[in-house]
Amino acid sequence: MKRLILALAIAGLSFAVSAAPPPGGVAPPARDTVAQAPGKGDAALAAFRTALEQDGFAVHRGDTIALNLVGSWCAGTPFPGYGSAIYSNNQRYLQLLVPKSAQYPKQLTGAFQLDPAEAIVLIGLTPPPERYFGFTPFLRYRVMADGSKQPLWATVGDIVNNATVKTTGSTPFDSPVAVIFTPDRGTDARVRKALLRAGYPAAIINTVVYPAPLLNLGHGATGDEFAVVLRNALWEEGAEDDGEAYIENPPFSLYRVTPTTATVANPFPVPKLRVRGTGQTEMDLMKTLDRLRDAIIDSVTAVNPGYSHQDVHTEPGAYEGYDYIQRGIDPLGDARDAFGLFAGYMPEWDVRDEITLDDDEFLMVYGVNHVATGKATYMNFNIYASRLEDGKVPIGGTDDRTFAGSAAAYLPADPAASLMYALKVSRNCRNEPNCLTLALDGCPRLTIDKDTVLGLLFRMYLEPATKVGAAMPEILYDRVIKFSPRAPAKAVTLH
Repeated sequence: MKRLILALAIAGLSFAVSAAPPPGGVAPPARDTVAQAPGKGDAALAAFRTALEQDGFAVHRGDTIALNLVGSWCAGTPFPGYGSAIYSNNQRYLQLLVPKSAQYPKQLTGAFQLDPAEAIVLIGLTPPPERYFGFTPFLRYRVMADGSKQPLWATVGDIVNNATVKTTGSTPFDSPVAVIFTPDRGTDARVRKALLRAGYPAAIINTVVYPAPLLNLGHGATGDEFAVVLRNALWEEGAEDDGEAYIENPPFSLYRVTPTTATVANPFPVPKLRVRGTGQTEMDLMKTLDRLRDAIIDSVTAVNPGYSHQDVHTEPGAYEGYDYIQRGIDPLGDARDAFGLFAGYMPEWDVRDEITLDDDEFLMVYGVNHVATGKATYMNFNIYASRLEDGKVPIGGTDDRTFAGSAAAYLPADPAASLMYALKVSRNCRNEPNCLTLALDGCPRLTIDKDTVLGLLFRMYLEPATKVGAAMPEILYDRVIKFSPRAPAKAVTLH
């Protein structure tokens, strides 16, 4: 039943919930006693609601839900409308469940609509220490000229992330936060005033603008639908248990705030975007990367005489939500905080090199460690079983914490080796160092064999200097080589 509710909610289908506490006790304390500024307790939340109601707003409680697309697909309840895990990470996210409207406050939905003067308000704590988090606003369904609704997971501007979040904590983690999602300046000012009256400090208040000039606001058949997801990545060592507890019992209070009287809209203009890029590129390392490629090929063929090699091209994608919105293409969850590269079979991004691995075949994945060059706060790559029937689930991957020293054997005495990585991907690593074995535990419906078609996705998050994803022309693209004892069945077309 819980999985069914999750599937309905994240698809945008609403369902009724009870405001009463669960049988046998009260609701978990994190919902109300943690989700506020330190020392405020339930009284602050009550005062906030009272202040809004006195100012002419109806206030209705929402919720959050863990988003585990991989687990859902493996359990036979894939993401509605997609039928797969749509290239998700293994780490769970949180999605906001918003009251459908002021008229239907007990129906919660993951895809919600907004009147021009409404707001969604989140009060609580930021996640425990991790490499990245981001409160990510999406346009989920867009009303087209013919009245149809196009499914999208396209961002609508910048993200409140661990580098930009306003909070009073000594770090951005485990710290009090309030986030207002609204298209309207007047509503934002009034919600801020209510927060201050309730005792929440101005220093924790963040506003995410749903830009009215881009969107079809309002309820019903003519209104776009939106979603907000808290993305998480890589709990820091020692914070893993706290991180999982945070996802299981999120310390948030969530409200839909609706004016009860006619209000003249005062929309925000489309906010300025944080600018990608510093002008400093990784291109000085191009020849080093070429030498690393040649050294990998020489090393592999020396140990495996007769092996052929095949370069697999990588392409950038999912770069900017505004681009995909204009072109009417679903980017499947872009992020301005990231720069992404795709390889293998990833047809949604028009990357269609069908890679498979027999028992005696493997990949070498190599490139620049973008964290070491200062172009990312963290990076990872995942290998996916990328056909629809295989769920588009991750079956292998790693991040920059494992890169140290992995290229040294190929570039001895070269100081630039510390800025590089080189890792093997195989179905049979047999305890070989710097090798990733393809597997997905706890997913009996997936069989990984010589016919499994693979796709690779490289993610680089948050350039420290800009607090947003890196600029495309400043990144030296990661690369992939397939090795086989047989000649390639066909040449890979380089783009």
